Amino acid sequence: MFAANVKIKKLILLNIVLTITMLVGCNGNEHVIDTSNIKIDLKLKRFEQDLFKCKNPNEISGLKSQYPSFYPIFTNDIMMIHGQGPVSSEQEVAVELYRYITHRDPDSLNKMAQAKFGDFSIYFKEFEQANKYIVHYFPNEKLNEVITFISAFEFASIYDEEAKSFCVGLDMYMGRDFEIYKLLNPQSFPKYRVDRFEPYHIVPNCVQSFLNYKIPESSHSTFIEQAVYEGKKMYAMDLILPKTHDSLKIGYLQGQLEWNIAQEKNIWAYLIENEVLFSSDKNDFQQHFFNDGPFTTPFGNESSPRAGVWVGWQIVRSYMKKHPEITLNDLLANKDHNMIFQESGYKP
Repeated sequence: MFAANVKIKKLILLNIVLTITMLVGCNGNEHVIDTSNIKIDLKLKRFEQDLFKCKNPNEISGLKSQYPSFYPIFTNDIMMIHGQGPVSSEQEVAVELYRYITHRDPDSLNKMAQAKFGDFSIYFKEFEQANKYIVHYFPNEKLNEVITFISAFEFASIYDEEAKSFCVGLDMYMGRDFEIYKLLNPQSFPKYRVDRFEPYHIVPNCVQSFLNYKIPESSHSTFIEQAVYEGKKMYAMDLILPKTHDSLKIGYLQGQLEWNIAQEKNIWAYLIENEVLFSSDKNDFQQHFFNDGPFTTPFGNESSPRAGVWVGWQIVRSYMKKHPEITLNDLLANKDHNMIFQESGYKP
């Protein structure tokens, strides 16, 4: 709950016209640039299609040369074949994979994924555009590939640093009403998480995985330092995906972004009055304000999740607006998060 002396505004449901206006209005379109002269050579590779059409273990072994970086990621980290028992040789790995693809359930899942994503061109075009922005801001990070796969409900998106590729677990984007999701363990797949298993999260999730690599977390001793760190990543999302709605960048469901906007002053007042901003109890502020969940615990079950991330995002946006001479790379190189907060002038 909010502090007792902070008034709570009820978020009024917006009509469809106002909702559409807000969707258009809060995109960071000032960050749109002309990318027509940025040359890329991004390839789309369908690992799951190549895997499930294999007729024997020897054909599966041949995938290692086609996917030199992703194949070991798939076998070791996604399927974890080496961790399942006395499987050591590459031939034994191929045999296990062949058993997997010929089992009724994985085969059925792949067929359903192909029915939905057999044509991946819409998403690939989004990846191409995001890649151009990545090249603009990070010239040494040009992506080479987008690889799709079936993860057995383990991984939604992976950034492969070695191959410079985005890897997409298609079975994690089948739509919230996909019947198999209802059969999964609700402790591992709670409703608030399943509600985000929509195709329109594919590209934002992959860009987020890239930024997690590009902006690695270091030691943050206070709430405000953690918030600014998260805000840096979100601001980078603004630049790389300038035409993407803010709710998709932060992974919010319908109405959650609007809740934060409506409650911004109250959120800030709570953080000040309860002396949260400079709290050094990381276990507490991480759990309550940054970890994923259906809502932000101190603000009640009608609130949006990860409010600390959203606050940090607004702080960094304010800082960069006041300092237009600072580049994205300058921002990311600045580790003085308290200074960024102080110079942001953020005060809703």
